[in-house]
Amino acid sequence: MEYVKRRVGFNENVVIEAKGRAGGLCLMWKNNVQIEMVEFNKYLIAVKILDPGRDWYLVGFYGPPYAAKKRKAWENLYALLETFQKPWICFRDFNIVMDSEEKDGGRAGCSKSPNFLKDILFELGAIDLGFSGSKFTWRKKRWGKNVLREKLDRGISSMSWRTIQHLGAINYDHCPILLDTQPANHYLPRPFRFEAAWTRDTKCFGIIEEAWKEEVKG
Repeated sequence: MEYVKRRVGFNENVVIEAKGRAGGLCLMWKNNVQIEMVEFNKYLIAVKILDPGRDWYLVGFYGPPYAAKKRKAWENLYALLETFQKPWICFRDFNIVMDSEEKDGGRAGCSKSPNFLKDILFELGAIDLGFSGSKFTWRKKRWGKNVLREKLDRGISSMSWRTIQHLGAINYDHCPILLDTQPANHYLPRPFRFEAAWTRDTKCFGIIEEAWKEEVKG
């Protein structure tokens, strides 16, 4: 991780080592960010951000996918978040979906199974931060009709910060997610929609044809 830290331009880090290819957590930050370590274990890293405006807490969480370990990890997360008297944000791989709309493909889950994420949101009066970008953040390496996609990565918070962006995945089954604590105060661009009335203009199809000929990267 020292190599990765230098390559991305960070100065400090805390690492929870993986066991083989499973698990492992890492939090990196730069020298101009003042941080106090609060707690860390194999499922979470919690720090206090000493912000000039107002201190707040950041928790990186990994929800274990195995039923036998889920309850203890989520109970520990709940107990930690409950102690925070200042604003907090908890994000990353929760390994759980909120409802059927956050899953595409595979077998339907059991409605009787506990949903620890919903319980935390309700008990703590927290909110899902929402997102921009692709809806699903995880894909099983299958294609076509057998594809399985889920929204397993997200951010929840004690405040209305609409700051989670889903980025593109590269050589990894999870998408990176971006947490912006200082979003620009501007309106997001409206999504493009084709208007049928444009076809009445005789130049419309020529413009479309020329646009398709252009080389586009990205």
